[in-house]
Amino acid sequence: MSRFHTSRFSWVLALTLGLWAVLAQAQEFRYYWVSLDQVELPPGFIEFFPVAINNSGRIYGDGIECSNATCDSILSHIAVYADGAVTVLQPGNVYAANEGGAIGGSVLIDPTNYIEQAALFRGDQVELIPPQPGEVRSAIIALNDQGTALVESDDALDRRTFLLYSKGQTTPLNFGPTITSPAATGMNNQGIISGIGLNQFDELRGFRFDPRTGETTVLNPLPTEPRALGLGINNRGDVLGYSFVSNRLERIGVWNRKGEFQTYFVEGTPEFPTISNSLRFNDNNLIVITRVVKITPPFERNKNSYLVPKPGVRLNLADLVENPPLGLCLSSIGDINNRGDMIGFDGCGISSFSFLLQRISATGPQSFATPNGTTQSPSGMKNGGRAIPKAAAIALRAMLRRHLPPFKPGSALPDHLESLLLE
Repeated sequence: MSRFHTSRFSWVLALTLGLWAVLAQAQEFRYYWVSLDQVELPPGFIEFFPVAINNSGRIYGDGIECSNATCDSILSHIAVYADGAVTVLQPGNVYAANEGGAIGGSVLIDPTNYIEQAALFRGDQVELIPPQPGEVRSAIIALNDQGTALVESDDALDRRTFLLYSKGQTTPLNFGPTITSPAATGMNNQGIISGIGLNQFDELRGFRFDPRTGETTVLNPLPTEPRALGLGINNRGDVLGYSFVSNRLERIGVWNRKGEFQTYFVEGTPEFPTISNSLRFNDNNLIVITRVVKITPPFERNKNSYLVPKPGVRLNLADLVENPPLGLCLSSIGDINNRGDMIGFDGCGISSFSFLLQRISATGPQSFATPNGTTQSPSGMKNGGRAIPKAAAIALRAMLRRHLPPFKPGSALPDHLESLLLE
């Protein structure tokens, strides 16, 4: 009898300590929501779409301009948000930025067919990346602090080639025979690349590639799952991704430099009947789960994204926002910096209401940069966004898809559920 009471007490104590740990983590991660739709823009510009945020809090993205009076078509310009104001630079598309302020992306060389050419932007200077043989489209998809760019080049048959561009020189990449149909997904400051491909049995795998040695390391799922995806790499050398069973279970975690997978959170279970389509993380392995949908009827998009500060702890981002606007929707987080600040957009409506989630440190701050360049207390911040013409809103939805990864290959979800993730 005493052993029973001791066991029950231990279980209750463990549960209490676990709940206390979750509450403590939630208290540590607190955010103020800042609308990026209220920022003042030059005449003719209708929106700032954030793509990347660096560790100093500068945000790099696309300044969207109406190309005619009715705004039924739009153009993208390089734009930078800092201290509550946006500076619009030359025409171009942003895909990545480094800590030095260089921006990687593309310029539009054929607006009718939306054909891009990879380009590197420094201030008001633009450097076009020479096209590869047979290339019809290219873009810089990652840019490290050393100024090395990871470029994707596509031909007319949608076959992808990846190369490095540094100091005016291009180096085509060969990921070796262990991975076929490769797709690079990230690069760190050491130049090490993460990606997704197929192994010899045509099963999805993550991989890590070191161009200095030419070595490709296959990142396998746990023995309980058949598939794995590598979705990004940080400066620690950890690769973020999934070990998963299509439509049923996803283990979210990281592979260390030895190729060992550590699970941080499991979704697709009776307790958490959702799956996600995107993950973000930083150098501290602070993980964001985003673009989430339910996998049980009624199928629907989840309005929330989730923060995973350590294994076994998942926090609803909406619960961490101190000044939530009416109808808060955090369905898509685009980037996170090492401080924990995040950028994203409201994917619940027709247009893309973009926002910054600015992390509150233990000692403050007590006031925040607002879009008009002034500072005010959170209670004084306004919510909402600009009225955008319907034609422009539809074009914006199409444009922002290029910043979102496609639905996980091989998952074969029902069409109506897949369409939620693709929107």
